[in-house]
Amino acid sequence: MKKIENRIVIVTRETRLKKVLESQNTMSQAKFYVKQLGGDFDEYETEHKQYHESVQKTRQDMEGLATVQILDRSYLPNFIFAPNDIVLAVGQDGLVANILKYLDGQPLIGVNPDPARWDGVLLPFNPKNAARIVEETAAGKRKYELVTMARARVQNGQELLAVNDFFIGMKGHGSARYIIKYAGVKENQSSSGVIVSTGLGSTGWMKSIIAGSNRISASVIGRPYGSAQESQELLETDEDEQAAYMMEAPMAEYAAPDIDASYEGPMPVQAAMAESSADTQVFPSVQASSIQAIKLAKPRARLKKKEYGISDLAGVVGKWSSNELLFAVREPFPSISTGTSLVFGKLNAGEQLRIESLMGENGVIFSDGIENDFIAFNSGTEAVISISDRKGLMVV
Repeated sequence: MKKIENRIVIVTRETRLKKVLESQNTMSQAKFYVKQLGGDFDEYETEHKQYHESVQKTRQDMEGLATVQILDRSYLPNFIFAPNDIVLAVGQDGLVANILKYLDGQPLIGVNPDPARWDGVLLPFNPKNAARIVEETAAGKRKYELVTMARARVQNGQELLAVNDFFIGMKGHGSARYIIKYAGVKENQSSSGVIVSTGLGSTGWMKSIIAGSNRISASVIGRPYGSAQESQELLETDEDEQAAYMMEAPMAEYAAPDIDASYEGPMPVQAAMAESSADTQVFPSVQASSIQAIKLAKPRARLKKKEYGISDLAGVVGKWSSNELLFAVREPFPSISTGTSLVFGKLNAGEQLRIESLMGENGVIFSDGIENDFIAFNSGTEAVISISDRKGLMVV
């Protein structure tokens, strides 16, 4: 008789060696292929052997406790988990993210099969102590860490969850065209896509985007490319400065965001246009005569760029259970028809980021780096991004 009534599901992943063998058919051809690319085939073999020894050890120990199901991660989208399953991820950190979005309250235990190779931030356990951890989990003696997930939903009811992050843009990461809507403001944009990150994923892709943008910004002196934000900042300068700046700046570089009439919430300070009447809401377009229009404009509120400091983001970055999401636009392009004002922001619980596709084909939304598990995002489709009601449950 088994000690535990719960079913134990062990989720595994392919090794690099197995992937190469599938494409090259034979071991000798795989070895030739790896060496031609400058790789160390012995390392591939050692890694493969270590991984399968760890999986086998974990499986044997689990079979002494309960009914065991081995599941390759490629079958996750179609696998039905029972409510009382206990799930083990034996792989790398990315495998944990892949699994969590398919669970609904089942505890997940991360097992690091090769601590010498992988840090395993989400893999605190190893094959030697996995059986004890499972027993303690089944008995209710282990602590859990809640993991906040993001949700993307489109008009036809399709939705996708993200444990780390969403990519919204063009397949192959080409130039994407869309309308972004955030807190009452909307803007036409052209970019390499939008990334939406959870607290768990904020130290991954989002971290690299922020680090790169920060370094580039610090290295570029002045404003050689212009931006929609600069046109807004003109409202805060004196008349002489406005005139001088407008005579020097190329007019085609400004594309101001619009007020979203359907939005009823508070207007954010970052990138938000002051709510004003049609005859006073004026931005430079393509004529120098706009200088006079700016002088006459009397907005009811100043337009200031929202700055996110350490204290503002401390509740998100690296916090698995944070009820906030971050979004960032990759490589936004300023032009006469596209703006660069809404390029970064934070979504709190109950808030939404809406993105409407303007792409005729190849628009996609995928999560956690799995590009073949996606929602089509072509012209006319609007994605609503928000915090998911579902939470991941990590055993710690």
